[in-house]
Amino acid sequence: MTSSISKTIPYCIALLFVIVMPAFSAEMKPWDGQAVLELSDQLYSASRKLNAECRASPKYTGGTSGGLTGHTEFRYHVRHFMSVTRDLSDSLESGADKAKTQPIYNESVEIMGDLKKYAGGLKPTAWPLVVNAVSDADAILHQLGAYYSQE
Repeated sequence: MTSSISKTIPYCIALLFVIVMPAFSAEMKPWDGQAVLELSDQLYSASRKLNAECRASPKYTGGTSGGLTGHTEFRYHVRHFMSVTRDLSDSLESGADKAKTQPIYNESVEIMGDLKKYAGGLKPTAWPLVVNAVSDADAILHQLGAYYSQE
């Protein structure tokens, strides 16, 4: 019994290390204008992919709103997200710094909350390609957040 416990403790510690360390590495990155610009370009590309998936998918609303109203609301949020991510990318490309682009980034984070809600939350009922497109954009937004979270 003791030998099995002593063998599992290192595995538990390693598992904890694997789970916790990415959370620490995602925080507090020093501002790197080039890396942020590349991520913002990727985010804009992901928003365009989301827009395309919405047009191609037969079912991309579900759960909370549904119907024509849900369809219209979701499309509005997707287009708004695409516009904001384009503004972020354009501003960074023009040389704007973190302080000037922070409000644009914050707005994209707020819109992402709506996108995730319309995509179905924890139990997605939307078309899988749309759910994946929202998830991909959210992952890039999270990477950008590591740069915007620093003081």
